[in-house]
Amino acid sequence: MTDLPAATTSNTAGVVTGSVVQAGTIHRVSITGAAPDGTTPTPRQLPMAIGDFTGRAEHLRELDGLLPDEDGSPEAGAVVISALHGTAGVGKTTLAVHWAHRVQARFPDGSLHVNLRGYGPGHPATAAEVLDAFLRALGTQPERIPVEVDAKAALYRSLLAGRRVLVVLDNANSADQVRPLLPGSPGCLVLITSRSSLSGLAVGQSATRLCLDLLTRHEAIELVTGIIGSDRAEPDPGAVVALTEACARLPLALRIAASRLAARPHLSVADVVSELEDDRKRLEVLSTCADDATTVRVVFDWSYDRLTAAQAQLFRHLGLHPGTEFSLHAAAAAGGLDLEQARALLEELSEVHLIEPIARERFRFHDLLRAYAAERACRESTPSSRKRAVQRLLNWYAYTAALADNILFPDHSSLHHDLSSPPKVKLAPFTHAEALRWLHLERANLLAATRHASDHGQPHETLRLADGLREFLFHRVYWDDLLWICNIAIAAARRSGNRASEARNLVMRSERHSCVANWRQAPGDAWQGIHIARELGDLQIQAYGLNALGWCFLKQHRYSEAAKYLDAGLPFARALEVKRHEAVIEGNLSLCNTGLGHYERAVAHAERSLTHHQSRGDQAGEALALHQSAMAWQGIGDHEKAAELCEKSLHIGRDFGHPPEMAATLDTLGAVSLSLGHPDRAAAHWRAALAIFEEYGDHRTGDLRERLQGLETGKAGSS
Repeated sequence: MTDLPAATTSNTAGVVTGSVVQAGTIHRVSITGAAPDGTTPTPRQLPMAIGDFTGRAEHLRELDGLLPDEDGSPEAGAVVISALHGTAGVGKTTLAVHWAHRVQARFPDGSLHVNLRGYGPGHPATAAEVLDAFLRALGTQPERIPVEVDAKAALYRSLLAGRRVLVVLDNANSADQVRPLLPGSPGCLVLITSRSSLSGLAVGQSATRLCLDLLTRHEAIELVTGIIGSDRAEPDPGAVVALTEACARLPLALRIAASRLAARPHLSVADVVSELEDDRKRLEVLSTCADDATTVRVVFDWSYDRLTAAQAQLFRHLGLHPGTEFSLHAAAAAGGLDLEQARALLEELSEVHLIEPIARERFRFHDLLRAYAAERACRESTPSSRKRAVQRLLNWYAYTAALADNILFPDHSSLHHDLSSPPKVKLAPFTHAEALRWLHLERANLLAATRHASDHGQPHETLRLADGLREFLFHRVYWDDLLWICNIAIAAARRSGNRASEARNLVMRSERHSCVANWRQAPGDAWQGIHIARELGDLQIQAYGLNALGWCFLKQHRYSEAAKYLDAGLPFARALEVKRHEAVIEGNLSLCNTGLGHYERAVAHAERSLTHHQSRGDQAGEALALHQSAMAWQGIGDHEKAAELCEKSLHIGRDFGHPPEMAATLDTLGAVSLSLGHPDRAAAHWRAALAIFEEYGDHRTGDLRERLQGLETGKAGSS
């Protein structure tokens, strides 16, 4: 009778036990790997693979690409080593074992497996104990195994020479732990899993590193559906998606949540989603299991417990960050560190996949690790330590936003910035482009920081953050964010009795309403701001509010009413040392006079506005004033001059302009081109303007679309 392959298992040190069937008789295999008749079974030590393995097609293809030739002849060169790394619970072991089972037939001389216990309960496995187990599995009698580690490793390499063996080293904690376990000649393939990136193996042993990330949305849905069944998943696909996001698409968390559902037929997917909605309870729900190895909190603990004190403290402080990603400078602020200290610690936390680098000097947590870090901070950091970390972070964001605002919008709100408490770590001085880029990059974090300050009863910090962000949101057309920031700032100002700030934010909210054609709300907010400013005797806010009121009527083409309020605001603006408000009101009066057909007056107002903007170096204002002047000259009939002014406005506005205003300039240039007898140019300008209006949801979209369709229909008819 033909011998059947051994059925084997391994303990945590990799020692083979099991049985071999020979001539109808079952013989127990001893710990030495030899059967009673002296034969040595081929070691097949892989643990059981998970039956519902899902996804990871790209990683499987990459691993397949490492395999030796099909003919079985070892390729010349070094041993093939692949290091599969990723965060806790991401499925490294599952993938490694699944792939190893698929390909182990390509390794006729055996497959060795060991859990190195790099992260987990107990002490990491030593090279000596693993080598002992591997040598026995390869047929070495215990009395023939050398004592010294180097000698064990040499014998191990000798036994593998010329053989084709698959070696799976699971859960390594460092390159040093696995180096003695590497074969010395080609033909073997080593697959290592680790929460560490194992950079040293890539450098010293030319290992191929594969980083295992979270599942894609499709893979996560497929995994959940496979566990709970399509009959429960299909009735509410939205809840299944919500479940995958609540679990951060982390395979371990998905398996726990889906298994919870599978074991409770009376629960719907939505029921479990509701249990996971609260960040503070999510880890608890995903950690209620009798087996520590399959709970989210415990597997995170295994990574956290191996951190140094400095690494652990920064990890906890980063868990207090209100946003989803953070920069090197923000991390330094949270930790109270200098840049070099923060950079080194962030690299170390990235190496063990507790945070993830996403760009140069930018990092993020996935949601469950962020919740875990915050939980650790609450358990291990004192309340005063947590408060100081958050305060440093809020101060850094507020201070840096104020600096960016000063660069981008001189004289807009710089008089109100509090720069009295500079952070320990400051960014290098901003250029205009760098300031704009920083605000775009940090917008979500600034909004999150503002919400945190508001939710935790910190009106001063709320207003500082809002002051640094408000003008940027207005000029870059983030209308929903601007409404939210004005609302939250008005509430903070009222709580703290800061009436000037309340008035400023009311007026800004009025301008925002006008820009989205909310004519019902815009006048009321402007009037409230004006009344407060009158009580305070604040000329600047009065000028600001009257301009906003005039702007509201101007946008409705109610030019006479608009001019009345703008004329009333102009004396207040002229009394101010800073001429920004005067420049804005002069420009709006130019538009009013153009609308009324008073083109010469319109030119005069536009030229005064242009002079004020240029004297202040306000290039966004300069672009606006050039367009206002172009509209007046168009009314006069000098289309060539109007076209020239529009071109100048667009040239400046490409870098500094307000996008809807640049679209309005393109609209004017289209009309001017049509007057000059260039319908093709007119259509091109209008199409460009329409694209911007549509992108920003501007209320002028419909009118321009009709004019463009009329022009193109007319051109088609004439042809």
